[in-house]
Amino acid sequence: MTNFYEQLLEHDLNPYFLFNSNGRIKSFNKEAEFLLNYVSVQKLFQLAVDNASLDFGFVHKYLPLQLDKHSYYAILVGYTSDDEIALRLYKVVSNHLNKINENKLKLVNIFSLIEVSKNATLLNSDIKINEIYDISLPEMKININEFLLCLNDCFKYFADDEEITLNVQIKVGEYEVIDAVKYKIVSLVFTANRQVDVDPILEEKVSKANANIFFSGNQLKIDLPVIL
Repeated sequence: MTNFYEQLLEHDLNPYFLFNSNGRIKSFNKEAEFLLNYVSVQKLFQLAVDNASLDFGFVHKYLPLQLDKHSYYAILVGYTSDDEIALRLYKVVSNHLNKINENKLKLVNIFSLIEVSKNATLLNSDIKINEIYDISLPEMKININEFLLCLNDCFKYFADDEEITLNVQIKVGEYEVIDAVKYKIVSLVFTANRQVDVDPILEEKVSKANANIFFSGNQLKIDLPVIL
């Protein structure tokens, strides 16, 4: 029976971690292994410690939690000794199915769109942009009008900064499934020398461009499927 429960936990869609007292992982399931590609062990251990009960036992907490592009609505933290502590994250599940209207897409060079947007929005700005581009990126199908609106707002958001870095790369080992087709992902990462705050209006615009946006620390990230 123990082996059955271990297998059940291993295949759970919610990530599970067991840490020792020094913050090192003793065990985790498949979903947790996937999450570790985006979040550090230290951050997850600290999350468990900060939300643990004062006495031995288990505690559920309902709280909105965003870890990179992963959303959770609750956590479970438990410990029965000072030697180890467990953390389980409860994933937000969406019934939304990704679909794209290909009639609105046109084959284009993404770097050309970036230049058009920069020239249109930063004429009166003294900002310095350090560009790190993967120039091997092929032309891809993009909703040009919606994507340009997103880019314009991104550059306007940083227009008063002295310096930012813009990194445009293919994400290695990551894919997005749309209409049952798996696509590679190109990521545009704007990195500033300050905290970047969530912008709900920009979030809405990005979704219309078939993209995803993430705000994390001093970075704004836009992920876009590479449709050829």
